[in-house]
Amino acid sequence: MFNLHRVKRAAVVTATTAAALVTLAGTAGATTTVDEIAYGDRGAGVRCVQLALNASTVHAGLKTDGIWGARTEDAVRKFQRTYTDMHGDKLDVDGIVGHSTGRVMLEVLVHYEHDSAQGCYDVIPT
Repeated sequence: MFNLHRVKRAAVVTATTAAALVTLAGTAGATTTVDEIAYGDRGAGVRCVQLALNASTVHAGLKTDGIWGARTEDAVRKFQRTYTDMHGDKLDVDGIVGHSTGRVMLEVLVHYEHDSAQGCYDVIPT
């Protein structure tokens, strides 16, 4: 028997699911507008860098205050010496979080700091 109410509900669920998939697919390959984060910077991007450094094998023990100082700088350089990019190439040890270092830091956050990673997608260079 044909049930119009079920057909309408199925159409809404299908449309909602399709919209969600398109949104997720769009963000998966997206890059941020942030070019780099470096010494002297402040804010959410620095806080996410500090979270990534603390979650990584660097175990920086940084206060996640969003202020990039000497300890954050040293930890970024150690991170860059320790990790490789997605192709297995060494990161540039320049103490700056650009796109390559940012991508690796975001991977660390997603892997170890699931909840914290959400707010970091838009503020770490990727």
